[in-house]
Amino acid sequence: MHGYSIVVIILISLLPLISGQQELDSPHRISKSAFDAQFYRGQCPDRFYQIGNECLYFGTDGRKYSSHQIESVCAIQIARLVKRQTTFVVGQVNIKPKKGVRQLVLNTPEKWKILEVLYREYDELNFAVRLPADYDKLSRCHDDKDDNWPQYCISLHSPNATCFETNVAGSNDVCLGRINCDTRHSRLACEFTIPGSAELTASTFRHCPTDEPLHHSLSVWAWLLVVVGGLLLLLLILGGVLTLIRSSKKVPTQARKSVPITHQEVVNIRRSRSGTANEPMFVRAASASVSDPDYLEPIPLKTARQDSISPRV
Repeated sequence: MHGYSIVVIILISLLPLISGQQELDSPHRISKSAFDAQFYRGQCPDRFYQIGNECLYFGTDGRKYSSHQIESVCAIQIARLVKRQTTFVVGQVNIKPKKGVRQLVLNTPEKWKILEVLYREYDELNFAVRLPADYDKLSRCHDDKDDNWPQYCISLHSPNATCFETNVAGSNDVCLGRINCDTRHSRLACEFTIPGSAELTASTFRHCPTDEPLHHSLSVWAWLLVVVGGLLLLLLILGGVLTLIRSSKKVPTQARKSVPITHQEVVNIRRSRSGTANEPMFVRAASASVSDPDYLEPIPLKTARQDSISPRV
């Protein structure tokens, strides 16, 4: 019984690969002039479409896979399909593809255009795609020009999901919907870079650069110089303030110091004091009343001294 369970688990794990093999053997799409006029095989293997320097493959029978299954089917089954053709023409030279096959990365407007036409011409939808790292960082121009930017679908089912698939918005508009990576199954879309070409890693969608804030435009070294310069300026200001405080404290100390008096100034002071001996002074008369107009009268200093010394009767 235990061995039977192991066999069932192995068959379930191989089911995606078996399904992928069945899909690879499915017939071609029906040729339509509207589709063939825009997209063609070019230098790519059979059943692929050339977009720039990349070859794109889309599942034809509508079979759906989970996110981790899509990665393995692209890397194993679709890569086997490419090798089955052994060689294909690139610039009139037969060479074998060397880079691996991966899930389709939505990084060009032409890729979005073919996804839209697949829905309108063949009614094929729900292709799983990956977004490049700079997709949400690019700023759209908003100048009413057709730049083939994919619009996000308005959906509240998986607002924080990291997997995406093509979906429909309105009657005939294709949008980019967020899906649950663990439970949602989508259609197969794969790609690989033509041998001899550089792999496309950044988006080529038309965008308009915006004025970056100062903290984004300045480099790390520039910010370091700004910080060091600010510290030096602060030290200079503190040094000037301390110097000003020290100089203001020295001025009152010097003012308190006594000024030396010369010999000539001492003689002048003594002369001014001896000259006051002969000046009259006001003394009070002994028997004068307050109403007397001569209540205060000047008398010689010597007379006043004698009156003060003589005894009263």
